[in-house]
Amino acid sequence: MFKDFMIQFNRTYRNPTEQRRRFGIFTRSLFAARRLQETELGTGQYGVTRFSDWTDEEFRGMFRSPPPPTMRLAPRPPRKKPPRSCDWRKAGAVTAVKNQGEKCQSCWAFAAVANIESLWNIHFHQPRNLSVQEVLDCSWCGAGCKGGYVWDAFTTVLHKRGLISEAAYPYTGRQETCPNLKEYGPAAYIQGFQTLPRDEEEIAAHVATKGPITVTLNSAAMKYYKKGISQPLVKSCSPDQVDHVALLVGYGDGEWGWAVQGLGFG
Repeated sequence: MFKDFMIQFNRTYRNPTEQRRRFGIFTRSLFAARRLQETELGTGQYGVTRFSDWTDEEFRGMFRSPPPPTMRLAPRPPRKKPPRSCDWRKAGAVTAVKNQGEKCQSCWAFAAVANIESLWNIHFHQPRNLSVQEVLDCSWCGAGCKGGYVWDAFTTVLHKRGLISEAAYPYTGRQETCPNLKEYGPAAYIQGFQTLPRDEEEIAAHVATKGPITVTLNSAAMKYYKKGISQPLVKSCSPDQVDHVALLVGYGDGEWGWAVQGLGFG
C-alpha cells in the first residue's frame, strides 16, 4: 500500500532513513483512518490521502486560522424555515477549488476571496476569479502566510476598495510586498461583512437566500477524509478546536449535512 501511495502521489524521499520514517507515519495514519471509520456517525469515508505520510503537526501547520475572539453579530432576522436543501455549486455560483500549497497558511484568504467571488456571481451574474495574492500581500493585520483571521481578509478588501483579478495578480504561495496596483481597476468589491449567530437554521436560511459563507472547522478528520458526509465523534474532532477556514456552499436534504468546499485541500 505504501508503494502504491508513493506512486499515486509522486513521493520520493531523500534517503532510506526518511523513507522508513514516512512509512511509520503512513502506517499510523492507516490505523487512525480505520478508527475514524469505525466510529463515524455519518456517511464519511476515510483512508489513504495525499496527507497520509504527514505528521499531525505538519498537517495542522497548513492552517492555524482560529476564529476571532469577539465580533459584532448580525441582527437576528425573523426566523423562517429554510428550504430543505441548497447547493450553490449546482447553480454554477462557486469557483473551482484552489490549492493553497503546503508552505503558506492562507486558507483564511482563500475562503474569503471565494466567498466574494460566489456572492458577486449570485447577485450580479458576473463570474469572477479574484486575486488571493493581493489579500496575502496587503493584509490589514500583516498575517500573510502565517495564518490569519477571515475578517482580516474582508477588512483588507474594504481598505483596498476591491480586488483585482487572479490573472493580473496570480498566487505564488508566499507573502510578498504589497504593490501599487493603481493601473488596475477592481474586478469586484464589497461594502461590508457580518458574523452570523451560531444557529444552524438561521445559517441555512442565510445560505439559501444570500449565498455561501465562510466557516471555521476542525481539520483533524480531514487528514484522512475521502468522501461522504463527515460526522466524527466529538472526542475525535472537537468543534471547539477549529483551525481551518473553508466555504460553506450549501446543505443537505432532511437531516443537516453541510456542503463545505475545503479550500486548501486541492
